[in-house]
Amino acid sequence: MKRQWFFYVVKAAFCITAGFFLFGWVVMTLWNNLVPVLFNGPAITFGQALGLFVLARVLLLGLRPWGGGQRGFGRSYRRKRWEKQFSSMTAEERTKFRDAYAKRCGQWCRETGNAETQANEKTAVKEPQETV
Repeated sequence: MKRQWFFYVVKAAFCITAGFFLFGWVVMTLWNNLVPVLFNGPAITFGQALGLFVLARVLLLGLRPWGGGQRGFGRSYRRKRWEKQFSSMTAEERTKFRDAYAKRCGQWCRETGNAETQANEKTAVKEPQETV
């Protein structure tokens, strides 16, 4: 098992390094093909392209390891907060909340079908069937 883990780490390190250099090459190629022609700007070297790539990543995504501001942290924080709120609700309160959410969000609710028609079907008075 440890042997497979080692190969996964080596493979991941290789893919990250290759991706870093690939994006650096793409930035350099795009810059050298567009900026000098369009804006009479200077051509850049591969090292400058890597620096530009890192600078753009830091400016756009921040210094967090996986970038994106609060995407990962915010999702887990919100999930924990909702789980805490749901754990303190009774079964009826949870059902009421889910029905209100389904009515507001329509197709995004977990239940299949239209939630409003399902709610109407539950509350509708059934007429007695005639037996022959």
